Amino acid sequence: MPKERKGDNSFGVASVVLGVVGSVLGVFVFPIVISILGLIFGITQIKKEKNAWAIWGIVLSILGIIISALVIWFVCMPLVKGFLQVMQCQADPTLPGCEAFASALGV
Repeated sequence: MPKERKGDNSFGVASVVLGVVGSVLGVFVFPIVISILGLIFGITQIKKEKNAWAIWGIVLSILGIIISALVIWFVCMPLVKGFLQVMQCQADPTLPGCEAFASALGV
């Protein structure tokens, strides 16, 4: 088993890179996984040797997770609300707000 070098910050550098990628591409769903990996690498680096790379990696990874979660929330919630509205209008086309749906069905 190779002996660890003092001052090895490879996990910290990987954490920063993954944190930046996750934060910049946080408008897509997949980077939340990249940010979580960056967070894991940052925590691993902190356990090995605390340095600025690890701290910045953790901060950027958390930022990427927050951005991805907000994007998921603001994209998915209107879709879920629209789906529920369609289901309600299918059940009772006379409900308020279902006029367009009822006219499309010919009711």
